[in-house]
Amino acid sequence: MFRIKYPLTILTDNKSISKRSKFRSMGLCLLFTVLGILGCENVDKKSPFMVFHYNEDESVTTLDPAYVKSQSEIWIVSQIFNGLVDLNPQLQVVPALSDHWEISEDKKIYTFHLRRDAQFCFPDFGGKVTHRRVNSRDCAFSLSRIADPKSASPGAWIFADKIDSNLSQVFVPLNDTVFQIHLLRPVASLLNLLATNYGFIVPIEYKSTEKSVLARNPIGTGPFYLKRWEEQIKLVLRKNDIYHEKDSAGISLPYLDAINVSFVKNKQTAFMQFLAGTYDFFNGLESSFKDELLTTDAQLKPKYNERLKTLITPFLNTEYIGCYLGDQPGQVNYLQDVHLRRALELSVDRKAIVRFFRNGLGTPGEYGFVPPQLNPNQNSELTDSNTHSKQDAKVEFALSEYSKMKVKPVITLSTTADYLDMMVYLQEAWSRIGINIKVDIQTGGMLRQLRNEGKLMLFRGSWIADYPDAENYLACFYQKFLSPNGPNYTHFVDADFDALYEAIESGGSKDRLDDIFRANLRLMSQVPVIPLYYDKSIRLMHPWVKGLGNDVTNRLPLKRVKIQK
Repeated sequence: MFRIKYPLTILTDNKSISKRSKFRSMGLCLLFTVLGILGCENVDKKSPFMVFHYNEDESVTTLDPAYVKSQSEIWIVSQIFNGLVDLNPQLQVVPALSDHWEISEDKKIYTFHLRRDAQFCFPDFGGKVTHRRVNSRDCAFSLSRIADPKSASPGAWIFADKIDSNLSQVFVPLNDTVFQIHLLRPVASLLNLLATNYGFIVPIEYKSTEKSVLARNPIGTGPFYLKRWEEQIKLVLRKNDIYHEKDSAGISLPYLDAINVSFVKNKQTAFMQFLAGTYDFFNGLESSFKDELLTTDAQLKPKYNERLKTLITPFLNTEYIGCYLGDQPGQVNYLQDVHLRRALELSVDRKAIVRFFRNGLGTPGEYGFVPPQLNPNQNSELTDSNTHSKQDAKVEFALSEYSKMKVKPVITLSTTADYLDMMVYLQEAWSRIGINIKVDIQTGGMLRQLRNEGKLMLFRGSWIADYPDAENYLACFYQKFLSPNGPNYTHFVDADFDALYEAIESGGSKDRLDDIFRANLRLMSQVPVIPLYYDKSIRLMHPWVKGLGNDVTNRLPLKRVKIQK
């Protein structure tokens, strides 16, 4: 097992300090003593209604799908709204509000045929619910609202550079049940983009309503509707009794009568309440109690096996170290040397990181920036030149200009405090081959700002898929997307890569999967980033929860969930 020696020098708020890292909070022992007591409570109280309870420790500020950005908000709006299409657990595009569609031969016109049984659910303050059938004008309004610059929707990027500025010629209702989207050019990922929350359909009545009102009064076609919302306290969704979907036996969905979301900000308090039975499921694990619950290979420890169920799933999130390759005014950027970047990468023992810092909740990042689930042509041979090898790291280091400096210049590695231990581990690994690394702690907001401005040399980052397509990961290295105007935070520039990306994005590839494979391989050879691991999500739930699954996008579909106490 590795050992981290203390004290180590780190920076926080630009001041040098010496500190001993603490892996657990001071109250951890007390926490699990209380958990043992709470676990003895009787939580099997019978109820004629099936209500699913969970806690959300992040704030929810809007339920307007045009403006939601966080997972906490997306989970809730996905219960209230539908899009034209959806993704099944295998990430295949399936019908939702449209029951089928056609794509023109030139791949620039998509024609959607709407199902006739989907209705908006309009609750009033007195508890009465009225309904109206969805039509193509709702679709045109909803997507125009996302694309319109006046709306300032954070989802406008899904149509950027793909459509004409005259939106009435882009989103066209042909009649009540037939709707078209006209593109300027083929877009291979359009259906995946429409399956995001920015593709959710809202009623055209929204057009005459203030944005602030829509944020708190969502109207959708989903399996649930908003019944009550006390900000920062509780949110209640009720079953939509005329929801259009049925299960394979012909039983109407959803099974649940309601969803109750609490907003307890303290994760340890929320976790205690989960074990006591207040909540039916708990998403993720804090580092302070991860070791108590899980073995180092991500298995639930035996003493919790009878009380809890776990669901561990690969998650489309690549954790990485970014290398800024742009010019630095007044100083030499040694990271522009690919040999130094390769030395950094080859020094990283990814397996150890996953085992000791993540308790097995992850897959070593040996397959490049694109997660393996989105790059099916990848194979084990890819890892040969990128797998941890101290000897190979020394060879690459000796080829670098940095190695020739008598006094090794400091290279700063920026991170947030919650990843400090992992970054200190990397600092020690790199120091052993002669690279002088200083760890700098920033707040999350400041780190993102400095990264976007190109003011960080090495930085810890994560990229969570906006939609499940390798294109979304490869866009982070496209020259036209250099930050601050796009997600190319490393300022990687490579003509061969750009040509591959353009073919992938437009659908012009003869073999799109092979082009994804080659683009990812190009990144691996040039090392603008050092992938550490591909994340896994963990869900804990009580035995009475039935039908709750997960997929690599970490969605929370609840329409097929049951509570059976």
